[in-house]
Amino acid sequence: MAKSPGGGTAETKASPYLSIQKAFRILEVLSAKAPQGVTEIAAALELEKSSVSRLLKSLQELGYVSPGARRGQYQVSPRILVLAQQYLDSDRLIVEARSILRELALEARATAHLGVVVEGQTLVVAKEPSPELIQVATRVGARIAPHASALGKALLAGLPEDRLDAVLTSGPLTRFTDKTIVDRRKLAKILEEVREKGYSIESEEEHPGVGCIGAPVRDSTGRWVAAISAAGPLGGTPFRLDAAHIKLVRRKAEELSERMSRLEDGARP
Repeated sequence: MAKSPGGGTAETKASPYLSIQKAFRILEVLSAKAPQGVTEIAAALELEKSSVSRLLKSLQELGYVSPGARRGQYQVSPRILVLAQQYLDSDRLIVEARSILRELALEARATAHLGVVVEGQTLVVAKEPSPELIQVATRVGARIAPHASALGKALLAGLPEDRLDAVLTSGPLTRFTDKTIVDRRKLAKILEEVREKGYSIESEEEHPGVGCIGAPVRDSTGRWVAAISAAGPLGGTPFRLDAAHIKLVRRKAEELSERMSRLEDGARP
């Protein structure tokens, strides 16, 4: 077996990293759906059940997973909130976005979101609920369907070509409704239009009766680093996919971009 430069085998050196990687993948699976048993988790991650079982026990000892209602099942524990809250309280983008999202939700009469791309995944990192009784059900930490939402399209359109290709070729584009865009060439053309217009629109592509408007958040160099959106039912509330709402979402995205640019300029020596 090959020796590593610092002594020991290459396999031994890699093992801690692989274990950490597997542990976080288990947490991601449980955050998407819980509770789940060892067999379900192992199948989802294509890992051996013995390996998953050992890691679950370690995560339980650390307090990051807890037993489910049924024997042999696990779920994420409240301790994970400590890590999440630290991020939510300290990330400058999220802190600056909160008041803007509140204003957007009130003026658009729709749910306002802030999204970013992390390791090829499009995620909601902040949200302000709609003041309307009828509204879309979303949550912070949820993954965005990048090809079937205005928020996702605004995020995809800002990616460098190599990163965009990696996202679009990672698997088939899921069809949610008969309006979902699943043709990659058609999606690529739409993303070009998003770059040119500076905003994105989605109408019933992920959920029937729901629409969304997205716009990019830029840093001081003009690079698209995040996106905000307004989403809501297309009936029963004042929210519409019209020029007035598009202008509103773009204006709020520009406000956040300006705030972030000022912070960046102030941080420079």
